Amino acid sequence: MKDNPIQLEYLKSVLLAQLLLEANESLFFTTQYRQSIKNLINRLNKELEQVVFEEYTKVYKTDPEMTTNILRSIENIVSKLQTSTIDELVMIDAVVDKYKENKEWFMDNANAEFLRIDG
Repeated sequence: MKDNPIQLEYLKSVLLAQLLLEANESLFFTTQYRQSIKNLINRLNKELEQVVFEEYTKVYKTDPEMTTNILRSIENIVSKLQTSTIDELVMIDAVVDKYKENKEWFMDNANAEFLRIDG
């Protein structure tokens, strides 16, 4: 999967689309959520879900286990971002920056692993 930048872009697209879907769903319970906004968001969500599914299917066919693990990680980070406070989001951003500056240190000192899929 590392050798195919297009697939990585698809996965980024899936992540961003999922974040937007989650954000849109959280609007359902706001007082500003009117019928026109509701209809617009429902149409957008339908379109996004279709694109996400198509791209997911392409990537999944290439490497099911890796795709499942990556999407599990995406789901976890989306959930963490969705439930974070503003202060936490600022800190998460700083941690990501530090990771990008010194990936080797994180690889030596932090633990991240993919799980095997039992099939």
